[in-house]
Amino acid sequence: MPEPIVWLVLLLPIAAASGWWARARAERDLDKHNRISRTVSRDYASGITHLVNDDADRAIETFSRLLAIDDDTIETHLALGNLFRRQGEIDRALRLHQNLIARPQLSLGQRNQARFELACDYLRAGVLDRAERLFDELAGEQAHAGASLTRLLGIHEQTREWNAAIDIARRIARLDEVSMDRVVAQYHCERAGDAFDAGDVTGAFAALREAERVSPSCARANLMRGRYQLSVEAYDEAIRAFRRVIVQDSRLIMEIVEPVISACRGLGDIDGLLRFFDQMLARTDAAPAHIGRAKSLYEAGRLDEAIAHLSRYLQGQANWLAFHTLLEYSAAHGRTRLNGPLDSLRQALGQIIRQAPTHACDGCGFSSRYLHWQCPSCRRWDTIRPLADIAPATTRSG
Repeated sequence: MPEPIVWLVLLLPIAAASGWWARARAERDLDKHNRISRTVSRDYASGITHLVNDDADRAIETFSRLLAIDDDTIETHLALGNLFRRQGEIDRALRLHQNLIARPQLSLGQRNQARFELACDYLRAGVLDRAERLFDELAGEQAHAGASLTRLLGIHEQTREWNAAIDIARRIARLDEVSMDRVVAQYHCERAGDAFDAGDVTGAFAALREAERVSPSCARANLMRGRYQLSVEAYDEAIRAFRRVIVQDSRLIMEIVEPVISACRGLGDIDGLLRFFDQMLARTDAAPAHIGRAKSLYEAGRLDEAIAHLSRYLQGQANWLAFHTLLEYSAAHGRTRLNGPLDSLRQALGQIIRQAPTHACDGCGFSSRYLHWQCPSCRRWDTIRPLADIAPATTRSG
């Protein structure tokens, strides 16, 4: 049997050869890894550059190439899914997020993030029931509670499920430690509107009472109450409701001028009409209050006093609406009819007023000729108010 030293001599060349082979293979693997890493880094940087430059199509192409190289990059999958959704490629976003959720190696946090993105896909696609179910589940997870509740609130607003919206708004208030009372009051007003439409007057008035209980400054509740009372010729009750509107929000004066005139006309109480607007002027010096006062004088047959009142007001305050009302009354006056140029001005100004926005959102500036209780642009509630004067529209209008 050969001596141990002989075995050692025989095995040394084999060991050396094995070491050389292992080192060569490791260097080849390292070189390959470095090349892939450099390619991934270049593609990732390129994709980010396209994103920064708002070139979403090229960013999608770049990230798709990156995924082909390293399809275990979860964050890249999520970024790509967001790009698909932003580009309107909802089917591709859905498939990507569904495939991602199916991976068994995801952590709980990664899986919930993918589920959240999938819920956003469903929401964008209009599949509200699936989106609602996922957001409802994720609302119990701390990382996604706020965003999920906000989107749930939007779904319930869209589907007009006001009781569910009220519950979600209260959860948001507790989570964020903010007041949602103004928004909840608007939901109760929406409930009241639906009840009025269904002929459930008792239910409607109960919802309006709840709106004022939640938010005592909710002028919409009394505006709705007054309009209903006016429609059933309960004129005294209507006037009381309209008076509370002014106490709660004097910027809504223009919404109640004509209804108050109609109610007082129904009662045959012209003196009461004059007192109503005298009391309004004691509360606010806004142009709509002066226009309302002039209209009450005109209703009482005191045209000279209406003209004089507006003339005095315009000497200290410029206002196109008040000026047009003055021109209208002057044109109707037997002794002071307008001459040609002034009458042309009256007609031209009237045309401008009929086309100009009458309401605007305090939040985003959206303008409209209607009183929307939820802004169609920024989707905030109770932010649109009548304009005190005509002005050019600064944002898109509706």
